[in-house]
Amino acid sequence: MATSLFARLPVAMANLAIILRVAEGTGSYARAGAITAAYVVGTGVMSPILGRLADRVGRRPVLGVSAVVNAAGLVAMAFVPVHDTALLFVVAGVAGASLPPIAPAVRSLWSGLVTEDLRSSLYALDATMQEATFMIGPTLVALLSSAWGTRAALLGCGGIAIAGALAVVSHSAIRSPAPPGARADQGADNENPRSAGLRRFLQPAGLPGLGSLVVIVLVFLAAILIVEVTVVAFAGHHGSKSQAGFLLTVWSAGSMAGGLALGARAAHAAERVLAALMAASAGGFLLLAAAPGVDVMYGLIFLAGMSIAPGFSAIYGLVGKLAPSSASVEAFSWIAGGLQMGAAGGAAIGGLLVEGVGTRWSFVVAAGCGLSTAAIAWWRARNLRLGQHASTEVP
Repeated sequence: MATSLFARLPVAMANLAIILRVAEGTGSYARAGAITAAYVVGTGVMSPILGRLADRVGRRPVLGVSAVVNAAGLVAMAFVPVHDTALLFVVAGVAGASLPPIAPAVRSLWSGLVTEDLRSSLYALDATMQEATFMIGPTLVALLSSAWGTRAALLGCGGIAIAGALAVVSHSAIRSPAPPGARADQGADNENPRSAGLRRFLQPAGLPGLGSLVVIVLVFLAAILIVEVTVVAFAGHHGSKSQAGFLLTVWSAGSMAGGLALGARAAHAAERVLAALMAASAGGFLLLAAAPGVDVMYGLIFLAGMSIAPGFSAIYGLVGKLAPSSASVEAFSWIAGGLQMGAAGGAAIGGLLVEGVGTRWSFVVAAGCGLSTAAIAWWRARNLRLGQHASTEVP
């Protein structure tokens, strides 16, 4: 866990490092955002593919090779002329597409190493401690940039990427998965034709319920990024732009507190509580719209964060339960891809909302996104229960 958290720091560093490097050199945040989007979209598209490769050929070779390419791409971005937009797009896309699936590979290990009860606690700890990487990573970028310039931030990101990946692949727990076997029969042959479309949506890669979980994390991350962008704008509009970082740190602290208090229970009872946790997050986002100023926002944003880590604990718990060993890295990689795509979309939408309708309504839109994830989670649980019930009635 500790080794993988260190190796995951570049995920929390790369976007900001790219934005600072390009924006400083060109003066255009639009160009910086577009190049960052190329990195994020590359990650989102390739994450499931790298996960499938890790399941087929082993974790070590996939993590090792992809880490070398990813680190090389980050280092190259430090030296590519910032005005050469086309080349930057290509390098950013390659670097993002080669981001090693560290988190999926490590999460896939728990089922073979520990009992089911302890597994729930590990998924909760993973979701909670991941918040720490998103507190430390941007701070490292800020320190490196202020001390040695934005190029140093990208070089540091690339250095941590290769060092962290090498530490993970050399760990004794990272070994090749069991040979792919036939997945458990989900009763697809006896499926009601009228529900076939729902079933296909629920099970990409043959895993029941995975597709809807990917949609949930995509929309949920979009909501989180909308809130993040809006909080920065909110602080600026209230003459406290310097406090935006502190507000986001308090938000992460609330998430960590919620994860430590409720994460293990959420992962253990994931199917029953996921919709409620998504609804709670939506309520927290809506609370932020009522903040009259920055002082009150501190308390509200802490409360709004408390259901985030438990929500991810439940999601990771569900993926861990439904994924067989022959497709475990791929399953978690689908979730990682959804996270990346949601983050990219949410950041863009958040900026448009802040400029178009203001911070209050931007928080309301984020709450609406959160509420939609609750509805999908409820729909998912209901349809899977109906599907399982129908399959048991077939002679």
